[in-house]
Amino acid sequence: MRLLILLGLILIFFQGTSQIENCTSFRKGKYFYTPPNGGEVTFRRTNKKQIERYNNEHQRFIFKIIWLNECEYSLTLHNTKGVNRKIKKQIIGTILKCEIIRAELDHYIMYIDGDNESEPDKVTVYVK
Repeated sequence: MRLLILLGLILIFFQGTSQIENCTSFRKGKYFYTPPNGGEVTFRRTNKKQIERYNNEHQRFIFKIIWLNECEYSLTLHNTKGVNRKIKKQIIGTILKCEIIRAELDHYIMYIDGDNESEPDKVTVYVK
């Protein structure tokens, strides 16, 4: 009986740490998601940047990424391409806080919380 309890505790421990390992596997690569307002966002993530395109348009949004822990990171809008100057001035510096709440093999689910939003958006991000 003690052996079964010990094995159960070991399994619970490894299941809890497996999510952390899954989060780190999403630190670099190519991904896509559907934002709450529709369309599709594709992005490429490196160690320091995340570059996003919305609906294959000529606009690009370049974020600096800072990993806060294994499953949380912040994105700061650093630069844009193909965006009106007035809009660009207004949005540069926008910070998005992201928290991965569940990681799977080919996708993860996260909350995105923006500067001016009342509630975070829940988004599923897929590996491209």
